[in-house]
Amino acid sequence: MGKSVHYYLSVWYYAVIGLIECVIIVFILSEWKLPSCGQDRWMLMLIAVLGITGQTFLIKALQIEKAGPVALTRTVDVVLAFFFQFIFFNRAPTWWSLGGALCVVLSTSGVALRKWYDSSRRS
Repeated sequence: MGKSVHYYLSVWYYAVIGLIECVIIVFILSEWKLPSCGQDRWMLMLIAVLGITGQTFLIKALQIEKAGPVALTRTVDVVLAFFFQFIFFNRAPTWWSLGGALCVVLSTSGVALRKWYDSSRRS
């Protein structure tokens, strides 16, 4: 994509494809209703706004920086998800989820470190 394409184009496709997926899943499950509580509706809107904001920042980061450091920084999401799950929902992660998260973090870190090592060796 590079710097020649405006970042909102990617965010637009992210939102449109997400909407299409949601409509298909809701149609299959036959669950066409809004949450009954007002707080739940606000939380859904907050999820949408934060999701689009996060996607915008990710696209801008990929336009400014190489993919390796961005991907490495992106693995912080896994750690934060466990932290927020424990703090807000009082649910400790299982050993399976910790093992999967460890695989994700180690593989992404390994790829980033290898690229860094290769680039430093060339220069």
